[in-house]
Amino acid sequence: MPEHNDHQTVAITEPPQNPPALRMGFPAPGVEYPFSVGDIAYATARRLGPGWNADAGYWGTTGSLWGPYTACFTLLIDVEGDLCMAYDVAASDEWPDTPQLPRGVQEFPAGLFLPEACVTDGLDRIADQLAAAVRAITGT
Repeated sequence: MPEHNDHQTVAITEPPQNPPALRMGFPAPGVEYPFSVGDIAYATARRLGPGWNADAGYWGTTGSLWGPYTACFTLLIDVEGDLCMAYDVAASDEWPDTPQLPRGVQEFPAGLFLPEACVTDGLDRIADQLAAAVRAITGT
């Protein structure tokens, strides 16, 4: 005889009578998120000017940014939904030891992040903020 078990398994054979309220329908592509992380990388490179380039990662979920330095910057969204810019400091780049980051930009061990940035800020504002952060990091 099997041991006594206080847990009971019940097979559900039909949908619940009152399913949870979910979104009715789905947004068209590009409506919910009108730009990608890759788009942010391109816009940031344009703001940094000549000598800066960018590329989008697969599906636009990441972006790379590089310029007249050894280091490369990678844009991504972390597990908390924050826009992050990861980078490695190369000794040959001779960047400031303690950059004065712009308002709304915070450091983390692999780079920096924008905890308050969101899609409603718009592509231009986000790219301006990241370009200012890159200038602070690089001392330009």
